[in-house]
Amino acid sequence: MKSPESLSDIPAVVDTVVLRYFLLVDQFDLLLQVLGAPIMAPRIVYDPDDRSNEVVHSEIARSIQHQKGRSADPNGSQAEIERALEFASRLSSIHGHFLSDRITSVEMTRQERFLYAQLCSDESSSEYGTAFSLNDGEAACLAIAVERGWVLVTDDNDALKALRILRQGHPYRRIRRILINAAEAGFIDSTEANRIHAEMKRCGFWDTTPPFT
Repeated sequence: MKSPESLSDIPAVVDTVVLRYFLLVDQFDLLLQVLGAPIMAPRIVYDPDDRSNEVVHSEIARSIQHQKGRSADPNGSQAEIERALEFASRLSSIHGHFLSDRITSVEMTRQERFLYAQLCSDESSSEYGTAFSLNDGEAACLAIAVERGWVLVTDDNDALKALRILRQGHPYRRIRRILINAAEAGFIDSTEANRIHAEMKRCGFWDTTPPFT
């Protein structure tokens, strides 16, 4: 297993789930410390042009819209409204990270688009060991990671199954491993790693195993 220091020398392409939860718990800096800056995201995951468009296309922009919609729900409690507003604000902080060159929006090449289309096709899913096609963000990240030799950062089990078929031994990171690496490198301690993981779970993250037991 490569150390987090050596992996940080390789660009990392990060999917929506990982970005979303590190933003929601206000730990984007920690993500950068482990993966190195800038981190990469395909436009389907984060598109800076969405800020000036009425119709948004990226998954992060849709997450922001979702939280803003929840904050305007007339049936929501005051606590729910305040929480949704806070989540919308934290997710929107990605725009500042983009302007300060801490995250880069990546265009797929022709070859990457071809692999992306296959990964998004139900007809091709069995070739990659999955029962169903990948979601757009995970498929784009996987295609870019494989074609460019970048670290794949995802918590999607199907994307990782497909990665093993496409490129055995290719470097990847899940959220739990990022938190473990952060503690191993001395950025945080094990207690803080577990606290951050628990906070992500309160925000909807499904992983039930803490980084340290």
